[in-house]
Amino acid sequence: MGRIANLASGLEVGETPIAREIAHFIHIITAVAVMLGVSFFIIAFILDYHWLDAVIFLIGIIVANVPEGLLATVTVSTGSISGSRSSCSCG
Repeated sequence: MGRIANLASGLEVGETPIAREIAHFIHIITAVAVMLGVSFFIIAFILDYHWLDAVIFLIGIIVANVPEGLLATVTVSTGSISGSRSSCSCG
């Protein structure tokens, strides 16, 4: 039992392709959200809003750009990928 536990705990798990794709997608969404938030902050500041209102607007824009359907998108894409891979005879 001890040998099996030792062997199982010594395995290194690499990053899967789908995990890399999800991380890349999240980085893109984050960059777009921050860019839009900062640009609207600058516009609000130029239009002579109070700085606190501009900061609240910045946070609101960033939070609004986070896709609430990300979990559903990942679930559906994972399901479709696994379905297409199961029909593939890739050795």
